[in-house]
Amino acid sequence: MKITFVIQDLFQQGAEYVTALMIRGFVAKGYEVDLLVSQIHAELLDKGDKPFDVPTSVRTLIMPAKKARQNVFYLRKYIKYTDATVIIAMGPTYLLALALAALGIKKQVKLAYVEHGGLGAEQRDINDVVKPSLFSKDWIIAKLVVKSIDCFMAVSNGSARVLEKKLLLKYNTVITVYNPVVDDSYRKKITSDPVEPWLKYKSMKTVCAAGAYCKLKDHMTLFRAIKKVNETTPVRLVLFGKGYLENEYKDWINENNMSERIKLAGHTHNLPAEIKLSDVFICSSVVESFSIVLIEALAAGVPVISTSCRYGPPEILNNGQYGLLVPVGDEQEMAKAILKTVSGDKKNVPEEAWKRFELGRIVSNYEQALKL
Repeated sequence: MKITFVIQDLFQQGAEYVTALMIRGFVAKGYEVDLLVSQIHAELLDKGDKPFDVPTSVRTLIMPAKKARQNVFYLRKYIKYTDATVIIAMGPTYLLALALAALGIKKQVKLAYVEHGGLGAEQRDINDVVKPSLFSKDWIIAKLVVKSIDCFMAVSNGSARVLEKKLLLKYNTVITVYNPVVDDSYRKKITSDPVEPWLKYKSMKTVCAAGAYCKLKDHMTLFRAIKKVNETTPVRLVLFGKGYLENEYKDWINENNMSERIKLAGHTHNLPAEIKLSDVFICSSVVESFSIVLIEALAAGVPVISTSCRYGPPEILNNGQYGLLVPVGDEQEMAKAILKTVSGDKKNVPEEAWKRFELGRIVSNYEQALKL
């Protein structure tokens, strides 16, 4: 049986990482896999960048254009002649393109879509999501997409409800299928030694966080919480990632004399190995559709703290059962949670907190959702 994944490229971002994981999982289960990527993937390869790993048995097909709308005719031909059982668009870039490509074709292949996002930058919960008005552009797109796509999935219950509202679908039409996180690659990574000196040669309690240096991650609240904690207890923060706010972060750290307490550690290719020695892992986001790094921390046995943002972290932590939840943007409560965690005895993270995110289970969930 063959399954096809469609995505812009297989470099760097969360959905791309998940796509590579799912491909590995389906291949391990005996599926043939095609991967359709755009010219952006080819350009990154030519630059020498390294994509996420997929097995050599995977047939990678590079579409002729960078933009999804310019690859519609390629997709249409693929849909007509493929022997795949299902084609999955892994993110919004190819949702409309796949729907347009299928118009008027008596297709044998099932088309599916996985929503990895959810709320927009200015939205905080589903009440901020506005349904498309009658005959608007978004209404027309929603109708077209729903006509062509056979199965809709999302990476959290919250993301599923948001997608239903955007596409005018009935409640529970979108199936929640969580992202995979734990696989053989993760297990191999976590056996490695950390590279970051503040973790490798830890001299005081150390907090870790990871994510793009951007507004939605709200690292400034985390910085202020760390400064507050250090009024009574020496604690360091190691923040992995990169992004457009890096200079702003550096300025704040210098202005507040926190260079011995907060380190911008840059991007790492082995987060599990780095964070496994930390005393607590923190997600400070304003919104999250999911949180791969939160699960990586749980699987590493690290206590976690997260904002109670919409929608991923509260679901992952079962509303506080597997980690502490604090209000969004509240450095006082975050500081209290950090002090509580680093001051107490380290509690074991139960396997049930992360077992449901193992790759094999997620492949089975995809199969069930797609009726394979």
